[in-house]
This record gives sequence, C-alpha cells and structure tokens, in this order.
Amino acid sequence: MTYRTMLLQMFEDPNLDRRLATAVALATRFQAHLVGLVVSPPPVMPFGYGEAAAYVGPEIFEAQREANHAVAERLHEAFDRAVAGTGLSSVWRDEEGDLSMLYSIAATTVDLVITGEETGDALDAVAPNIAEHLVTDAGGPVLMLPPAGVDGEIGKRVMLAWNGSKEAKRALVDALPFLKSADTVWVVTIGDPEDVRLDRVLRMLRRHDVAAEELVLEGKGQEPGALLLEQVQAHDADLLVMGAYGHSRLREMILGGATRHILHNATMPVLFSS
Repeated sequence: MTYRTMLLQMFEDPNLDRRLATAVALATRFQAHLVGLVVSPPPVMPFGYGEAAAYVGPEIFEAQREANHAVAERLHEAFDRAVAGTGLSSVWRDEEGDLSMLYSIAATTVDLVITGEETGDALDAVAPNIAEHLVTDAGGPVLMLPPAGVDGEIGKRVMLAWNGSKEAKRALVDALPFLKSADTVWVVTIGDPEDVRLDRVLRMLRRHDVAAEELVLEGKGQEPGALLLEQVQAHDADLLVMGAYGHSRLREMILGGATRHILHNATMPVLFSS
C-alpha cells in the first residue's frame, strides 16, 4: 500500500507556501498525483437586511463571487508555482458550494488528504471547521499540518496511539506508508497493555517490516490528548498517528476528548483516521 493520489485543501493564510511545499514534497516522495482543491462558498444574504432583502440588488452577490474568484485565482497561481519544475502529476480544481460537503466528497476518491488548521478572528466562529469535517467524513487518512507549517521531512520519528479500537486499527493500516519508511516508531497506549493486545500489534507491525517500540503510560487522570502531545514532544516525534472520534461526534463535542484536544493543540503533523 502507498499513497498514489493526494488531495490538498487549499485556503489562504500566511503559511500557504509552507503547506504547499510540504504537499509537493510528500507527493514527490510517494510518487503521487497531487490535487489542489479550493471550494468557495456560494453568495449569502448579508446579516441585518431582514425584510429589506427583497430590495438588495444582484451586485451584492456579484461582489461576493468576484471576491471568492480573486482568492481562488491567487491560490491557483500559488499551486502552479509550487509544482512548476517538479515533474509531478497534478491538477487544479475550483468548485463552489457547501465547503464541508464538497471537500468530503473529493476526499472519497484519494488515498491521503492534506489539510491544516485555519486560523481566523471572531467573525470566523460561524464558519465550518473544514479540518474537523475532513477528519470525521473523509473515509480515509487525513494529515493535518500545524498552523506554523512544517520544517523538514515528515514521518521519520512516528508515534502511533493505540487503544484497541477499530479507529486505531484503521489509523495503523492507513499510516503504513509512513511507518514502513520511518527510522523510529513508538506504539503508545494508556493503561494496561494486555487489555488492548499491544503485543499482537507489535507482531503485526513486524510482519510489515516495522520494528516498533512499545510505550506504556499510566495516565494518572491526565487528559489523554494532552498526555499524547506531551509524549510526542518528549520523544521528539515528527508525526502522531491516531484514530479519530471513537464516540459520536456530539458526545465528543460535549465531553471533549483526545481528538478535539489534539485537533486544536497539536504543533506537529497528525495523521487521523476514522
């Protein structure tokens, strides 16, 4: 197994060029076809018009479309600059519609999705968090890059979170291209390793030529997501692999959980699978 088709979610922020460089480096490493996709939201009625909406002229909607088109053009130019001269197989796509739905649909026909956490101001609070939607709806591995970008190669020192769940197993399988090429792999679990059959996981990985080390943590009441990030930093890992949303999404939103904590606090790349 390897990644032959990669999808990069395109959005404009100060780290765009670094995110593009990482995507191009990964596509080159795995000899993958790289798809750059931006989804622009459809025009919406401005807040506050109420009953006066009938008197709003079409220029309001046209101005929104022109602004979205300008952003898409800048992203297209940045994508073309990033792949120029690399010899990569690549394609640019520009769509308009529901962001969460269209990105999720696009994700179903690729091997790996690359995204990043979008940072914004208070006005962005009502906008959908595309990274979260991709993690839960992509149906495959989603590599989330940290807001500050990535320096150097990803996946030489990998930490795999294991709790015996189907999501953790899916993450292990989805991450095999990274695990097989890593210099060091740790399989970390919290609690009794026998409860999650950690020894069997290590044997399974060895059959894939992955010589992983076990890392068993007591937990001591600490939030699992925070504990995982603490171990990643302590071992200088450059990639965390984990299953996402072991419970319903509503339950995760109410109770927190390792997935949400890591989504919003990770400072290193994280490969999620659900």
